[in-house]
Amino acid sequence: MVAGVPMRASLGLGVLAVLAVGCGGDDSGKPAVSTNQDNVCDQVAAVACYDLYQCCSEGEIEKDLGVTDPRTEDQCREDVSRICARNFARFEASLAAKRVTFTASAMNACLTALLPADSECATVDSMVPWTAPCMESVWTGAVAEGGMCFYGFECAGSPDTSYCAPNQTCKALPTAGQPCSLQGCAAGNYCASTICAPLLGVGGLCASNTQCAKDLFCDLGGSGSCQPLRQGGEACTSNSGCASAQCLPGTCTGTNQSCYTSANCNGTCTTGPLLGSFCSVDTNCQSHCSVTTTQSCVTSTTCPATETCVPYTCTHPTCSGDIVCASRQLTVDYCTGPASVLGI
Repeated sequence: MVAGVPMRASLGLGVLAVLAVGCGGDDSGKPAVSTNQDNVCDQVAAVACYDLYQCCSEGEIEKDLGVTDPRTEDQCREDVSRICARNFARFEASLAAKRVTFTASAMNACLTALLPADSECATVDSMVPWTAPCMESVWTGAVAEGGMCFYGFECAGSPDTSYCAPNQTCKALPTAGQPCSLQGCAAGNYCASTICAPLLGVGGLCASNTQCAKDLFCDLGGSGSCQPLRQGGEACTSNSGCASAQCLPGTCTGTNQSCYTSANCNGTCTTGPLLGSFCSVDTNCQSHCSVTTTQSCVTSTTCPATETCVPYTCTHPTCSGDIVCASRQLTVDYCTGPASVLGI
């Protein structure tokens, strides 16, 4: 990844920095995107600075660039170009040594998605438009297993199937049936105690979401198995079970407590001296002798003969309401969004 663009095969989702502006574009000043391994900084900065000056206020621009005086768009390009040159050094070294190759189409797709359409600086959508394009790999590792490496992105298949080990050689990540490594397991697997195992499909019994395949979740509030993510309007028991990552909660009867299932509702003592107190079982509310009800007790031996020790009642509210997944609605802000992706 370069210049903060979260390209999957380079530095994961981290940020490098923003960069300086390229030439070209249409009459609106929108830059034309056409990258190669020699103009990455210019192209990324073209997008970064265009978005800043198209959509941000002067104060926001100065804050993002870390300056206290107004900057022109040309000065923005100069500033971020210097930042890029420093952060791009590792990739240039890897390119020169032929330990990686550069995929211009992936960079072009990401940068194009970061430009606002028709000068619209804010839109509402179900998904941020640059999420998928900017997850594609810009750098493809060329070092085979056992070859020398200095960075993880240099290994062929990284980060899905290999990594750069501490001894500076590329090493394959373990697959199903092999012991887990500190770096985890190869893509499509998870660490089951100490052994890598294939991710579970629909219906696979699970204990956490990490065990389930893509677009599935572990339905701990229901079947206890991997199930497809719920869509807007479908019933849910947790945020992690929704495609929107938002399950609209219900309310515990008799209280204002939010809940997804009745198990989320705290019990309340409805009889006895602790009336109104939180409880989980009846005995949390103390106990009384079965006939001499004013006498408290711990066991029947502390009550008069023939009487038993009876706990007061702990009542558990139910979770009621329309507990469903929210439909995904996001405000796409072309001032703050691309700036965050590009590391400004």
